[in-house]
Amino acid sequence: MKVRRGKFSGGIGNEVYVNTKQGQVVRSRPRRKPHPTNDRVRVRTSLGNVASVWCTLSNQRFAAWAAAAKKEGMPAYQFFCQINGTLAAYGQPLALDPPKRERFGPNPVQALEIRNQRGVTTLWVKVSRAPAQFTFVFGVRGCSRGISVPRSNGVLLGRLPQPVQGWCEITDLYANKFSLPKPGTRVFIWTCQVINGRKDARKLTYADVPPPEQ
Repeated sequence: MKVRRGKFSGGIGNEVYVNTKQGQVVRSRPRRKPHPTNDRVRVRTSLGNVASVWCTLSNQRFAAWAAAAKKEGMPAYQFFCQINGTLAAYGQPLALDPPKRERFGPNPVQALEIRNQRGVTTLWVKVSRAPAQFTFVFGVRGCSRGISVPRSNGVLLGRLPQPVQGWCEITDLYANKFSLPKPGTRVFIWTCQVINGRKDARKLTYADVPPPEQ
């Protein structure tokens, strides 16, 4: 609801006041304590480590990051955190010097295929060529076939394995994060290439889990 009295921004007790374009708005603080997931804790820890590394750089490295950040149109610290936050999130070593920009090739992922042979479900990704050295897979839990667009962007499942005859099996990646999807459900995955701390746009693909083949 809107508050008609004088403008105020901040908290009073269990109420939080915010000034917006539509006027002043008040909302209640959430009563239950947040329960951060393991993934969120990992991200916060990684970002904290990145920030601490920034303070240890030499003046020469500060200058190098400032010059590289100027080309990107952002402050040096923000650029350092962007590059190294991405590297840390994907389990790669931090870059103390600004890495050179490399051109991304087209994402080679063509389709997701789910097989169900005698009740054993496996997930496969078809690729047109070997993916970039660091290509990562994101996914969501199996959902209704009536859903055409997932509500979230998925969670990190892991690194896309090297292909064998044009196919990468991601059964274990998916099962380690979620249970294997049931027949009649739909699975969405995204793939993303990462080079030198930069990443391209995620590519979405999906497939339905078929009934068991005899």
